[in-house]
Amino acid sequence: MLRSLQIQTSVCVGGLILALSMFQSAEAQRRDLGGMRPGNVSPPRLLTVDVVQAELNLTEAQKSKAAVINETLTFGRHELFAQVAKGTGKRAPRMAELEHQAQDSIEELLDDAQEKRLKELLLQVNGASELTKPEVRDALGITKEQRKKLADIRQVNAKARHEALANFDGDRLAKSLELQREADAKLLDVLTDEQRQQFDAMQGEKITLDVFST
Repeated sequence: MLRSLQIQTSVCVGGLILALSMFQSAEAQRRDLGGMRPGNVSPPRLLTVDVVQAELNLTEAQKSKAAVINETLTFGRHELFAQVAKGTGKRAPRMAELEHQAQDSIEELLDDAQEKRLKELLLQVNGASELTKPEVRDALGITKEQRKKLADIRQVNAKARHEALANFDGDRLAKSLELQREADAKLLDVLTDEQRQQFDAMQGEKITLDVFST
């Protein structure tokens, strides 16, 4: 009798875990493909995409390690969000630490050519959202005035995205991509013609990289 009850309990718990896993996966897919968000794809996540792995000519061993790096970052984020309240101001520095650790792991995994190409593909995927990254900002010689304009526009774009998707019942991914294109246009308008040309050149050879439809 006791063993029967234990088996039934195990089955129920297993079913609950499976259902929760399926729900979380469905939620990730509903929000955006695999949890990715247009304009905010992380290097570890991008490194797990098939077309990117093919472009970088990753070995099977590198692919396996790339998956571990991404999973470690994802788990770390989930744990951080569960343990640290949003309004405490403690999330950002700890998130930056997790991302720094992931970046260190990527640098150890890839050779110089692969790392350079990954950065180019990241610019292609995330577009003008990358303009606020220090490395990109410094390479383009973005001025303090431009930095302020970019920050203000990003804030307005984030608010517009939140409001547009809050009660949106249609294709959220398609809507997110539309909003991202509009946001990119506003951010790119802050750059000079020379900076726009340089930013385009920093993306390297363009490839078909529609990671949100695979």
